[in-house]
Amino acid sequence: MKKRTICRLIMLLFMMGIMGCGVKSDEDLADTEAEKNAKRQELILWTYYETEAQKKGLDKLVAGFNEAQQQYKISWEYVPMADFIRTLSFLQSGESLPDLVLADNPDIGSLIKLGMLADITDYLKETILAEEYYGEVWKSVENRERYYGVPFCCNNTAIIYNKRIFREKDLEIPTTWDAFKQAAAALTKEGSRYGFAMSAVSGEQGAFQLMPWMLAAGAGPDHMADNGCKEVFFLIDGLLKNKYMPNDCLNWSQNDLTRSFVEGRTAMIENGPWAMAELEESGMEFGVFEFPAHTSQGVVIGGEVLAAVKGKNVEGAVSFINYYNKKEVMEDICQITRNIPPKVELAETFGQKNPQYQVFVSQMEDGISRKSIKDWKKVCNALSDSLNKMFGSGESVEEIWLQYVKDIER
Repeated sequence: MKKRTICRLIMLLFMMGIMGCGVKSDEDLADTEAEKNAKRQELILWTYYETEAQKKGLDKLVAGFNEAQQQYKISWEYVPMADFIRTLSFLQSGESLPDLVLADNPDIGSLIKLGMLADITDYLKETILAEEYYGEVWKSVENRERYYGVPFCCNNTAIIYNKRIFREKDLEIPTTWDAFKQAAAALTKEGSRYGFAMSAVSGEQGAFQLMPWMLAAGAGPDHMADNGCKEVFFLIDGLLKNKYMPNDCLNWSQNDLTRSFVEGRTAMIENGPWAMAELEESGMEFGVFEFPAHTSQGVVIGGEVLAAVKGKNVEGAVSFINYYNKKEVMEDICQITRNIPPKVELAETFGQKNPQYQVFVSQMEDGISRKSIKDWKKVCNALSDSLNKMFGSGESVEEIWLQYVKDIER
C-alpha cells in the first residue's frame, strides 16, 4: 500500500509539474509579446490621406499587415499634400525619412529624378503582374522599363449632382456644354445656391479638375494649346460672371467641394470617388454623370502609388507592398477608402458591387494618366496659373489664353 501511495504521489506531482509549465500569467504573456515587438523592424509610411474613410482604410491595412507577420511593424504618418514633395526633398536622406510613401501618381517621376525612390523591379518579378493593372495607371510607376512602386488605387472625376433639385427643376442629365450651362443657370438660386462648383486651388488639384474640360475641347497628350481649348477658358469665365459658380472655388479643395454640396450651397460639383463616403453618410439623394462632351470627351486618371524610399528598409517596404497586392486585401481597403482598385478585374467587380461608382469605373478605360501628357509639370503650372487669373484678376479671357499658350510653348 505504501509503494502504491508513493507512486500515485509521484505521478500527481509529475502531472502538476507538466501543467504548471504550460500556464503563463498575464504578465508573462505581455512580456512575450513585448519581446516579439522589440525584435520587429519598424517601418514608417508617409501619406497625405485625410478623409475619415481614407484614415480608416489605412488603419485597417496597417493592422492587418502587422498581424500577418512577425518581422516588421509598420505605422503611418500624415503629411499635408501641399507640403508632401517639398518635405521629402528637404530631408533627402537620413533617419527622418520614411520607409515608404503613398504619393500622388504624377509626383513619382519627380521623386525618381531626385533619386529618392528605390528600384524594386527585381523584388516584384514573381509577385506583381503589370498586365493586371490599367495600362495608364501602371505608367506612373515605370521609368525606362524599371519599376519604382506599385499603384495603390486609381480615380478620376465626374459630375456629382443633387437628384432632388434636378427633379424640382425638371432637368435632364446634360450631355453637351450648352445643356450643362443651361442646367447650371437653372440650378442657381441667388444668394443661397450655386449651380456648379469645381476646385480651382493652385497646383495639382486645380489643374486636375480643369483637365477633363480641356480634353473635351480637343486637347490631347501632345497638344495642350490647340485653339479650340480656348473655349474652356470662356466656359469658366461665363460660369463665374453669371454667378453660376462661386469665386470661393479659388480656395476650395476637393474636400471643401463635398462639404458645400452636402450643405446645399452647390447643386453640381466636379469631384471623385473619394467624396462618396461623406455623401453616402449625409443621406442626401445624389447621382453621378460623365463630363458633358464638346468636340470630344475624356478624363484624367488620378490615384496614389506605394513606393519604397531609397536607402531605407526596402525589403520591409516590399513586404508591405506584397501584402497589399493580395486580392482580398486590395478589395477590402479600396472598399473602405472608396477608391477604385488599380487592377482591371477588381475595378470591374468594385463597380458592380457599388453602382454609384460605376461612372468612375467606366471612365477608367478611356482615361489618360498625367504621365502621358507631355511636360505635365509645365502644363499643370500653366493651367493652375490660368485658373487663378480667371477668378478675379481683371484680365480678359483672351489675355489669359495668350499667356497660357506662351507658358505651354516655351
